Amino acid sequence: MLHWHGDRFEIPDSAIRLAGSAVCNNQAFSVGKHALGLQFHPEVSQTGLEGWLVGHACELELAGLSLGSLREQAARYSASLALAAQQVMTRWLDQLDA
Repeated sequence: MLHWHGDRFEIPDSAIRLAGSAVCNNQAFSVGKHALGLQFHPEVSQTGLEGWLVGHACELELAGLSLGSLREQAARYSASLALAAQQVMTRWLDQLDA
């Protein structure tokens, strides 16, 4: 999944942490069966990412990130990320019926 921003937050006391990374320890959480919080972008596509790259080129350059490398990774992983995003959301919605 794509983690784009530097925002950080603490999960609610009643929440269960579902995902984290070395960059951001709170990437996903749930509260009960009816609230899901995500700190990443499962919805982004290669085409959608291109708009962000163009719109944030200066910010990315200041952060030392290569637009070429990000584009290459988007091309390489776009299809598998779309499938993973669909699986995440389908599994979440399926558990609502349980």
